[in-house]
Amino acid sequence: METKRNCYDVLDEVISPDNVMQIGELIALKTVQKLVLIKVPRSVYVGLVRDINYKNVPGYIITDGYDLAQSAICFLCEHYGKRVIDLCLDPKTGEPVTLYRLCSRVVSNEIYKRWLFNRNTRGIDIKKDCYEQDFFKDDLEESFKKCAKIIRNMKLTKGERQTLDCYIAGMRFVDIADTLKIDRSNVWRRRDRIQQKCRKVYEELN
Repeated sequence: METKRNCYDVLDEVISPDNVMQIGELIALKTVQKLVLIKVPRSVYVGLVRDINYKNVPGYIITDGYDLAQSAICFLCEHYGKRVIDLCLDPKTGEPVTLYRLCSRVVSNEIYKRWLFNRNTRGIDIKKDCYEQDFFKDDLEESFKKCAKIIRNMKLTKGERQTLDCYIAGMRFVDIADTLKIDRSNVWRRRDRIQQKCRKVYEELN
């Protein structure tokens, strides 16, 4: 009796033109699944599942979420002849990591870019209201003094101050982690503490 093949068995195969699409789709799907409700709406995950199952159906319209799978597929196309469990050097740290992890990171970076864009993008009506306000009414020098006073009263630790300086410089959290040589999770925790201290001091001053 023939044993039924699990769809994830393809992850054990050597990457080739015949299976690169399926492997890329699975890695993208697992990565999105981990980030659902953190930086990915559940609708993106559901849409990606539907895209994978119905992409070859005539008349079916693929969602934007499938771009994540295509990013993974394009990355894997550069590694024909290898397996996703094979080790290679991380281009950033120089440490050995699996192809699976690097591919998942490609998808995560695309997700982060989308999340960042959506967070910083406002509707036209909102922008119009902002433009109608006079943001330069207050004296600029006075604003800088108030900002400096808030930061001083926050009593940040050395690490928190370094993290804040990086954010002020416009750095992304990924770049901050690389610059300060800390885990990305530590960057998020520092940012949360900075935000809490900032809100507390701001409320005290107002």
